[in-house]
Parts: sequence; structure tokens; C-alpha cells
Amino acid sequence: MFRITKSGAVIGMTETPNYIKQQENGCFALCPEPLASGIVFEGAVYHLMGREALDGVETVMLEETDAGAEITKATETGGIMFVTMAEAGNIDDVTAAEHADLFSPWAYPVNYIKDQIRRHNGALYRCLSDHTSQADWTPDTAPSLWVGISDPAEEWPKWGQPVGAHDSYNTGDKVSHDGKHWISNTDGNVWEPGVYGWTEETADGT
Repeated sequence: MFRITKSGAVIGMTETPNYIKQQENGCFALCPEPLASGIVFEGAVYHLMGREALDGVETVMLEETDAGAEITKATETGGIMFVTMAEAGNIDDVTAAEHADLFSPWAYPVNYIKDQIRRHNGALYRCLSDHTSQADWTPDTAPSLWVGISDPAEEWPKWGQPVGAHDSYNTGDKVSHDGKHWISNTDGNVWEPGVYGWTEETADGT
């Protein structure tokens, strides 16, 4: 695998570079690597740094690299971008939960910042306020610090006490609580199921 770099930025990768040289009539022709002064990549001609000059074309560097390492690097970079976008709210929670393995596990003592997302016991949680984590402040037991991001595969996720409008339940949301299934019948629902704002879903679907 070869990496093509222009002005310090990677513009592409190729398994088999198309080496070229300029003929006396000014046209370019394919040639063996030792005779080449440039390459053709995606229809464009580039001069190879350190080779005989080619007028009117940009200069690039061609570096041989490990294909596996490049794929791993690209995957890691993509994962970092996904996490960053999810924490910024540019990716919805359902999509984020479908890729929970991309998020770092919760740990302590760590300085967490509001809106960071961490994985704990297979579930994702969003940080509600800046804090330094402690052993007994796990995301599933500290509702003032973390709010769960539901797994889309889990139809009746465990109810958690909302701490404000940002993590309240909306009409149609489903939860399990005290061994029963509940459906919210109001938006901005911060009440405990069985107290107000919820309808119990019974075995016969009523």
C-alpha cells in the first residue's frame, strides 16, 4: 500500500501506483518506477518529489505503508469523529446506542465534562454536569450526574428519575418499573410510573 501526500496532507492511497514519464513530444507515458518522474492518480498527473521536474503539475510524496495499519488508523479516526459528533448532539441517541462499542468505558477518578458519553455495564450514559467520578458514583446509580441513553433493541428500558426537562419522558415512551410495563401519556414527564402521567401496559395489551 502506498500513501500519496501533498503539502503534508494525505490525498489518497493506492495499491499499485501508475508511474509516468514525460516523452519528448510532451505527452506522458506509463513507465517502470525507476524511470518515473511522476504518477497518475484518479485521472490527475502529479510530479514525484525528488524526481525530474514536470512543468505545470503539483508535487507529491509517495510513501510505502502497511495496509493493515492504515485501515486501523482510519477506523480509529472514524470512531473518534462519531463519538465527537454524538457528544455534540449531531448524532441521535438511538444511533449512538447502536454503536456503543465506540465509546470509552466509564472509569474513576476521571474529570468528566457535561455531554460526554461513556459506556457502563453495556449501556451508554450522557454526563449531565462537570464532575470528578468516584467509585460509588457509577452512571447507573447517580441520576444527578448521568442520564441513560436507551438501547434501541430494549423495548422496555428501566425507568430512571429525570432531573429536568432535558431528560424527561415524552408521550409514547416505554419503561419498566416495579416489575410492570408503562407508557408515558404526556410530554415532559418527570413523574414516577404509577403516580402520574403513565399508563400501565398489561399482558393483554391494554
